[in-house]
Amino acid sequence: MRILLISYYFPPHNIVAAVRTGKTAKYLWQHGHEVRVLTAQRLPFAANLPLEIPPDAVIRTRRIDTCWLSSQVQRMRQQAAFVQTVAQQAQTRQMRWLRQMMIAYRTLCAFPDEAIGWYPFALAAARRLWQRWQPDVLLASSAPPTTLLLAHALHRQYGVPWVGELRDLWTDNHYYPFPLWRKALDAWLERRILQSAAGLVTVSAPLAQTLEWRSGKPVGVVLNGFDPGDYPPQRLPASGGILHIVYTGVVYPDHQSAAPLFAALRHLGERAERVRVSFYGNGAGYALAEAQDQGVEQMVVCHGPVPYADALAQQRAADVLLLLLWNDPRERGVYTGKLFEYLGARRPILAIGPADNVAAALIRERQAGIVLSDPAEIANHLARWLEAKERGADIPDLPASVAAGLSREEQTRRLERFLERFVGVASIE
Repeated sequence: MRILLISYYFPPHNIVAAVRTGKTAKYLWQHGHEVRVLTAQRLPFAANLPLEIPPDAVIRTRRIDTCWLSSQVQRMRQQAAFVQTVAQQAQTRQMRWLRQMMIAYRTLCAFPDEAIGWYPFALAAARRLWQRWQPDVLLASSAPPTTLLLAHALHRQYGVPWVGELRDLWTDNHYYPFPLWRKALDAWLERRILQSAAGLVTVSAPLAQTLEWRSGKPVGVVLNGFDPGDYPPQRLPASGGILHIVYTGVVYPDHQSAAPLFAALRHLGERAERVRVSFYGNGAGYALAEAQDQGVEQMVVCHGPVPYADALAQQRAADVLLLLLWNDPRERGVYTGKLFEYLGARRPILAIGPADNVAAALIRERQAGIVLSDPAEIANHLARWLEAKERGADIPDLPASVAAGLSREEQTRRLERFLERFVGVASIE
């Protein structure tokens, strides 16, 4: 197949959405498909994610940042969240009103999203590409929904079928931030755009059910995954009798909490001195503030964001991997991409939060760890791991079966089969 992948986020920009689209392109390319990628340049993220397809297969276009002020405030909030004292953390809480102001700003200036300033440049680049190369199918990865608008416009002009990948739902996203009048406008646009799609893809079965109801289109499920080749060839286990617990990624203070873990450390008393909880990524200051509330901040180490390969290396070296589940019951159908990386790392998972969601169910099904919210139960498990460390024993890897079928390559095969259904078939508008 000749596939044009439209994705606002793509390597080298280090953001979780770019990890998924970069791996999709990598394996489509390796499986013999002719892939071109249409993406944006100079996004405000670290540019350290490896590009795993030929550079000349990627078309990067300029963009106008319609939400420059909002982006600046968001970066300020992320920097303020990485702090070391309670006083500084209190100051970051005072910035929450800025978030509300920025939502109002985006409501008026970003329709359907903050990437709309990329649309005219991407559309022009796609039309130039068409003069020398024509795809069999378009794959538009959203969010942001602007990618779906581009696929819709190209379909209308050239008649090529398109498939929308909604990693996050559009108006059915439970964290949709805009007021009702704006949601009505977005819902109208969503119906109009998705009507022309040949099919849709999302990341879990519950989200697929919502999309089927919303669109009436065939919907495929392609999970997130992991790439075995991204992990270090050998694990260097932690030493010194210290139990190392590692969290990688962003901490979302309104939706996640590590407080039960810190309460469990307080339960352990002096033994907790042999535990270290390391956070790698933005928002670590929020977790530190929760640790301070329990008086165990000396067991917590906050690092800033690190390159993707370094994050995976930290996962492999950890004794235990910490996963903070979404605390909103509306998010029962949402996996975090980090969960699949953790499964690939094959280290025991300590998941904190509600047990009635797809992420918790996958951990139990794969026997990959424990899902708890009671501090006393968490303390009991910490004590068992500590006993092993105190004896000088390493906590063993989980069996390879915990990650069976969940590699990026295997999930891309599922996507290929879904795309093949629509090649040469005209979609209905």
